[in-house]
Amino acid sequence: MLCLVCSWSASVGDELCQGVKPFCGERVGYAVKSDLCLLCPVELKGIYRSFSAPQGTVIALNDISATLPPSGIVGLLGPNGSGKTTLMRIIMGILPPERGEVWYQGRPLTQKERCRFGYMPEERGLYPKMTAKAQLLYLLRLKGLSSTHARQEIRRWAEILEMPWLDRPARALSKGMQQKVQLTLALAGDSPVLLLDEPFSGLDPVVSAEIEALLRDKAKNGALIILSTHRLEQVDHLCDYILLIHRGHLRLTGETSALRRQFWRRVYEVETAQPLDTLTLPEGTRVELINPMRAYVSLPESLSTGAFLEALIQQTDIRFFAEKLPTIRDIFLQSVGEA
Repeated sequence: MLCLVCSWSASVGDELCQGVKPFCGERVGYAVKSDLCLLCPVELKGIYRSFSAPQGTVIALNDISATLPPSGIVGLLGPNGSGKTTLMRIIMGILPPERGEVWYQGRPLTQKERCRFGYMPEERGLYPKMTAKAQLLYLLRLKGLSSTHARQEIRRWAEILEMPWLDRPARALSKGMQQKVQLTLALAGDSPVLLLDEPFSGLDPVVSAEIEALLRDKAKNGALIILSTHRLEQVDHLCDYILLIHRGHLRLTGETSALRRQFWRRVYEVETAQPLDTLTLPEGTRVELINPMRAYVSLPESLSTGAFLEALIQQTDIRFFAEKLPTIRDIFLQSVGEA
């Protein structure tokens, strides 16, 4: 028997963990080597959490169930107050769910396993009087790194993130500097799962691009990265998979490429040799000009692509024609607007 995730060849009688095949949702039994298949996905099983508020009970998460891919970058999206941070805290064990469970490697996630995860909260939480370097060393040791390994990681990330000020106390650091320290705590070591809550906040574009490259590299090497961000343009080119939460409900989940195809509404980008506003287009065609010769065109369901192209060819040469797939921002606004 072959593990559908890591391709480890199991023998008859080896234990099976129950999971969902990544991306297609098919229920399967994964063969598990020595009770430990490091690439089995994280599963959210009916997560429910509410809070008391002056106006009454607020449901932060309502029956959130999803199976995340075994590796890659997952964009956790949603408007402010949608439950993203609450979900991250539940995965990390900071908040308990009122109902439901988080599973990892085919069984309920344990605190020991959580200690191996990298976590960067949105809030700053450093000891104000302690130097940044001292608390990096202290917290990385708590994470399980040896003293030598922790010091090596501190030197490495100090160079990558340009942190020559690590000998200063945390209270003397700006918000952006503290952001880099907490990002180092999450990224240092070989965590199989990283949870990053708004990791690019306070970082300049150059450092943000460097962090993006590092995250891609970690994902290619087998890490699962759960990333919450309001920068939807970054999600477009960074995330392989999306979870969209709105008002406590899971509104959307799936591969980024598949969702773009799912939300495509027969929009094309076209460039012609003559100005488009001088051409006679088929009835029902909507045009959004980019410049006189180039535009986005939306075709009605009654009009085939071939018929549209034939109508153009009879009037002008076509220099460019391609599908215009929706951006993550388009998908986000459409999904939230429909809620």
